[in-house]
Amino acid sequence: MNLKQLQYFVKLTETEHYRKAAEELYITEPSLNRAIREMEKELGIQLFEKRGRNIFLNKYGRIFLPYVKHSLQELEKGIDVMKAYTRPDQGKITLGFVYTMGYTIVPEMITQFQGIPDNKAISFDFKQGTTTSLIRELKEEHLDMIFCSAVENEPEIMFYPIAEEELVVAVPKGHPLSNRGSVSLKELEPYPFISFNQNSGLHEMVAKLMRQADSHPQVICHIEEDNAMAGFVAAGYGVAVIPNFYTLKYYDLDRIPIADSFEKRSLFMAVQKQSNLLPVVERFRNFVLSRWQRENV
Repeated sequence: MNLKQLQYFVKLTETEHYRKAAEELYITEPSLNRAIREMEKELGIQLFEKRGRNIFLNKYGRIFLPYVKHSLQELEKGIDVMKAYTRPDQGKITLGFVYTMGYTIVPEMITQFQGIPDNKAISFDFKQGTTTSLIRELKEEHLDMIFCSAVENEPEIMFYPIAEEELVVAVPKGHPLSNRGSVSLKELEPYPFISFNQNSGLHEMVAKLMRQADSHPQVICHIEEDNAMAGFVAAGYGVAVIPNFYTLKYYDLDRIPIADSFEKRSLFMAVQKQSNLLPVVERFRNFVLSRWQRENV
């Protein structure tokens, strides 16, 4: 059974006349008759009854009709969605980003993008996660684009640097290091240390900085998300090296600049190299690279 047979069936139920239905479908009457007979043969049941020169739906045709109409309506919706995706000025982008980018960077980026009149019809779905989880979902095509840390040995992914984050030492209020103008990473060695877990893009970066500083504090736990880490520091559980994100000021902790010399943490926009980007996704990517990147990197 094919799509045209279903369309012919619906039209015939509307006209209840083979000649009229054939004219409206721009096909010959024998072609219409043959298509309906083949459909009835496939179903194993007759759908129409003759009444003089007209025909009408029988009991089985009336049962079948709503299913056919619903199927055709859903197909039309799907076609409309697909057509929308071919337009660069409308559609939906599924965007993933690491936790700290949800405070200011991504909201500012989206606000700037949608502030352009031609982008008003473009909408977003968002998902937060670690760099590892976001890259996995990008590869599985659950996400169109992500913002994350760069990862080595990911040949399928293209990383574009777009922004930087400052790292600071976070200690509880009243900690021996609290009132220092800056702290070296070596000075963290005597204190319990809270680390990011291995799914976080920050895990290896912080570990590398500690190795370079020859600092080996006792790691008492691993945490995935930045706010949770800040909460544990504020509770006096340990100290941490953490991005200096916006809401840290609301926690009962002190942020201290790091005395060691090192580059800031870079954040990247990532897309699949071999994936054909939808026009709407390509428009957003080009916006980030041409405008937002220039202002922030």
